[in-house]
Amino acid sequence: MLEALHAVIPSYRNLFDWTDGCGRLLRYDIEGPVDTGIARIYFEHFHNRQEIDCMPAFESLRNEPSGVRGARALMSPRFFNSALYSEIWKPQQLHSRIEAVVRGSMGQLLGSLVLYRGPKDPDFSREDEQALATLLPWVARGLQAAGQAPGDEPMLPSPDGAEVLLLGPDGELRHASAGALRLLLLADQGLTPAAVTRPAPGLRTQLQRLLGPLLEDGQGPGGATSMSKSMTLINASGCVTAESQRLVPIEGQGSEPLMQISLRRMEPLSVALYRTLRRLPLSAAQIRVCAGLYRGLSSAEMAQELDVAPSTVVDHVRKAYRALDVRDAQAMRRELDARMQPWCSGR
Repeated sequence: MLEALHAVIPSYRNLFDWTDGCGRLLRYDIEGPVDTGIARIYFEHFHNRQEIDCMPAFESLRNEPSGVRGARALMSPRFFNSALYSEIWKPQQLHSRIEAVVRGSMGQLLGSLVLYRGPKDPDFSREDEQALATLLPWVARGLQAAGQAPGDEPMLPSPDGAEVLLLGPDGELRHASAGALRLLLLADQGLTPAAVTRPAPGLRTQLQRLLGPLLEDGQGPGGATSMSKSMTLINASGCVTAESQRLVPIEGQGSEPLMQISLRRMEPLSVALYRTLRRLPLSAAQIRVCAGLYRGLSSAEMAQELDVAPSTVVDHVRKAYRALDVRDAQAMRRELDARMQPWCSGR
């Protein structure tokens, strides 16, 4: 959802805060890297504390009706001269935002959707706010309808790419790629206030708790040390795969054995499918029928699901086949599989 919003309302980064009914932050999903140092400062000093010097406290969400909080309320000298802006926003290249309070069909608070722009971006306009307000009922409907991915739904690697940790012989973290620590946070208990404010000395304990089976020296056939292992970590924030590879020292280049841990976020097949369909020359209706065909639905079943006439479904299918240059559902599925898993097709 955060990714798809960029096509409607241009922004630098998007964020969704999951809350309980009283407006207390449970966890959050944000695009891009997470600076745990800045996050720690925010939760320890600003969250529902110093932030009230220049903006409403986060927990004030519980009193807000569903709708968009405009950017103009923040665009003031008081905000730009605040510690919140200089210590939290500015280091992350954040300058302005619009925020939507999201409530469910029964009025229950679901959370807060925030779109950010950078210092060189134009400020959000009234048109941007109106566009977000128009989308908001559908955002709420999608969040309620989707829920957690079914346990038996296939998972595919996300397009983010793999992240890497390099550990020393005693399990201490030596190096990490830019997004590796973020994936560790997600794999642990998600991006929560408790996770990002955990003291840095606890990192080795966190690695041992999460990746313990990968860090142990396993014995393979014949007593040989196993060179690689893998495991999958699943929680409310999603799914992360981890694979260890023990690195053998090169003669004359040091003697310390190191271990490489590769981390990759996985996503449900349905998410990958819709991302792929959105990138193709298809209308919204054609995307929905293609998704139905991929799931194996008949024209009659799709007509009932979409609440349209069967002849309308047939027309959408015909146009979708023409746009994708395929002849039938089987060929369409092969084409979508190849686009979702390019490493399987040589693309």
